Amino acid sequence: MSKPIVEIAAIRLKLGVTEAGLIAASDAAQNLLRGTDGFMRRELLKQADAEHANLVRWRSQADADAIMAAAVISPECAACFALMDMDGADPTRGLRHFTTLATYGEH
Repeated sequence: MSKPIVEIAAIRLKLGVTEAGLIAASDAAQNLLRGTDGFMRRELLKQADAEHANLVRWRSQADADAIMAAAVISPECAACFALMDMDGADPTRGLRHFTTLATYGEH
């Protein structure tokens, strides 16, 4: 049996992009994930110095990998990616995946 995966993507916003704009674009991008096989939970995070991150929990690495092709061509995700300062990089380049070893607290 596969172990759950935590996907983390650091987000650096382009100059002039507001947090409200990021949240609105993130809300729209969430439509792609609703009902996606293996999707468990997603959180948009903010660090004190205004850095952001997207954290997604997947049932397995295969589930996380399966959505990538759809995400890079999704208009909703493209609108979200357009707010990020990625220097023209592939939006999936900065993704990191971690395998869950143990879970504590809320189940």
